[in-house]
Amino acid sequence: MTEIYSRRRATMRQTRETIMARAALQEPLEPLSHREWWRGAALYQVYVRSFCDSNGDGIGDLKGVCDKLDHIADLGVDGLWLSPIYPSPQKDFGYDITDFRSIDPIHGDIADLDRLVGAAHGKGLKILMDLIPCHTSDEHPWFIASRGDPKGEFGDWYIWADAAPDGGPPNNWLSSFGGPAWTWEPRRAQYYYHPFLPCQPALNLQRPEVLDAIIDAMTFWLDHGVDGFRLDAIQCLACDPDLRSNPPEDSRGPVAPLGGGGQNPFRRQAHIYDRDVPAAFPIVEKLRRAVDGYSPQRALIGELADTDSARTSEKYTIHNEGLHAVYDFSLINGPREVRPLTEILTYRSAFLRTGWMMNVFSNHDARRAVSDLMDFATTREEQVAAQKLLFFLQFCLKGGGILYQGEELALPHPELRFEDLRDPWGINFWPDFEGRDGARTPMPWTDDDPHCGFTEGEPWMRVPPEHAALNVADQRADPDSPIQFLPQFLEWRKGQPLIRWGGEVVHPPDLAPLILWDRYGGGDTYLCVANFSNRTQTLPSDRLKDGEPIEGPGLTTKIAAGGLELPPYGFGIVRAAGAEVSSEA
Repeated sequence: MTEIYSRRRATMRQTRETIMARAALQEPLEPLSHREWWRGAALYQVYVRSFCDSNGDGIGDLKGVCDKLDHIADLGVDGLWLSPIYPSPQKDFGYDITDFRSIDPIHGDIADLDRLVGAAHGKGLKILMDLIPCHTSDEHPWFIASRGDPKGEFGDWYIWADAAPDGGPPNNWLSSFGGPAWTWEPRRAQYYYHPFLPCQPALNLQRPEVLDAIIDAMTFWLDHGVDGFRLDAIQCLACDPDLRSNPPEDSRGPVAPLGGGGQNPFRRQAHIYDRDVPAAFPIVEKLRRAVDGYSPQRALIGELADTDSARTSEKYTIHNEGLHAVYDFSLINGPREVRPLTEILTYRSAFLRTGWMMNVFSNHDARRAVSDLMDFATTREEQVAAQKLLFFLQFCLKGGGILYQGEELALPHPELRFEDLRDPWGINFWPDFEGRDGARTPMPWTDDDPHCGFTEGEPWMRVPPEHAALNVADQRADPDSPIQFLPQFLEWRKGQPLIRWGGEVVHPPDLAPLILWDRYGGGDTYLCVANFSNRTQTLPSDRLKDGEPIEGPGLTTKIAAGGLELPPYGFGIVRAAGAEVSSEA
């Protein structure tokens, strides 16, 4: 066991040293001239199934997204990302695909997507699709052929292995959704690997023809005008070719914040052979080359979960060889206390030197942040203030940001009963883990019908009663609502090149619950401060260094005797004394 851990530490050390050595050859911050559309972008995630239903079948669709496109554009974002819309048995709600080059009829057809792309581009919005490169449905024709003929064309398109001598799985790998990551297939007399559900067999992307098939699918949609992809679960692009068993996690706890409940056995392993392995990087480089030839530029944003994304993101985005950006999970599953949260932000700044990151607090896989990360905000007034603070963090930390539908409404996470659950992950782990359904409930557009304007039929999941009064129509009429604040703040941010593209240094948490960080570049330095608490706090005068607060939507500018006074959930920016405003815009 000691040898295993020594090898693990040596591997991590070599990887880190290699990354930092390569990074040292680059400029220490992204030059302000690097203004590719994705760098610093504000994107909006649409969980299509729950966004808007246009035909009354109770399931959201592409026409519904098109009908609500003005809502998205009015938020001031730069683009939107669509959750999976490919044909699927829907055992994992679209993340189990049977055809990478078509649209599931429940969501529409290719013509509907073409219309949506055209309409979005007409409003200045980019469109990203969700691509799942690491696995398919077990009903995909590739898998059916692979399990039926080991020596056929598709025989090694998936990861198959013989049983262990005792008849059990070939190693100890676990699915993050519970149970072994291997399922016995009697028709082939072998086990197949699935990092997630048994209905999601892992593709063998180290086979060139398999990776080429995924790239062909990407090309198909890029030729239809989409502007890029959010790549699902890139930590699973490859696994150890020798299928070595993972060692147990040591007593210091999990190496990364993980979902699935505190008792999930997945947490008990150090996932050094089934997640984030070196064999993934040639795959990443080939995916990048596949989109580099397009003009206008297309982008790849990789989701990095089940691993310490704060430390590992650089590997996937370094130079121009990797992905354009990483979809960071460290803030979604992150701590609620300021000191460990600041530690995560510090790691990100230290390790992400040449790469880029998208800041994310909520998505379709996690509890809504205003009820999770900001769980001390208990009243509605506090939740609105907390959501505005999250917007400030999301779009003033280095990187871009991806909003999740409903964050513009500061929707709290609903309380669900077991009978409400649709998510197989939640059903498997209830009550230790409630699953992902609470983030996937339908959008409340109005309050004048039983389903809040989402559908005229019976919805696939009910609208939580507590969300009805927080609907879009009512909040648009409230000048103090988050949906009114967000576009003002994003419009202000577009005129701040340093905030969008500058360097970053995170301060130690010595003033907790205040979080402080610098944004710098072009001869200018901004000190950003966020009050991560429900009480008034003061940034001491000696930390202001004679700087002046700048004005902007929601920014605190009140200087009291002791320093900059921040109300509960308040935030502000101080320009360093003597700094010149950058002329770059």
